[in-house]
Amino acid sequence: MASVCASAQVGVPLIHSDPKLEPANVRELVNRYCRADYGGARLNPADWTKLQPLVAWRSNPEFPLFMVTSRFDVDPAVETEHNKYVVLAHYRILGKFDLAEGYSTESANLVRNVQFTVTEVNGEWRITDAEPGYPHVSSYAAIQWLNQKLGGSNDSLAKTVYQSALDRLQPKKTSPAAQ
Repeated sequence: MASVCASAQVGVPLIHSDPKLEPANVRELVNRYCRADYGGARLNPADWTKLQPLVAWRSNPEFPLFMVTSRFDVDPAVETEHNKYVVLAHYRILGKFDLAEGYSTESANLVRNVQFTVTEVNGEWRITDAEPGYPHVSSYAAIQWLNQKLGGSNDSLAKTVYQSALDRLQPKKTSPAAQ
């Protein structure tokens, strides 16, 4: 008995006792990833530690763009394929910030799906793939990131792109006289 307890503490793969609970656990894992991503964890290198325990890759993948979203929903259906699970997350899109082109609302009000593949890695469920793999963040997280980039940039063209995106993302302030 002592050897079983001792081996459990040194990283021996988990024994999944109730396979009926696995889809719920996998769905919750994807939900935690989506929540952290929505909060901007992929945009801020210091927040990568929030996502590391959820994914199989070791570093934040490079991304040429990110989607600004108003909400996400993780689909209740979890599909099983060859010892892995596939889960869809549905994102309501507000716009897209392309690092080369700036902010665009051409895809606004659309619902886009991201397909997550979850596989057992060293005895724990991990997201092994997300397609498409770019960040999906809240407007608040996007505004924070843009403000940080604007404040840290010396490039006048980049500053113009960041400011333009901020102007389009931030709610319009009306003066009391206009009301």
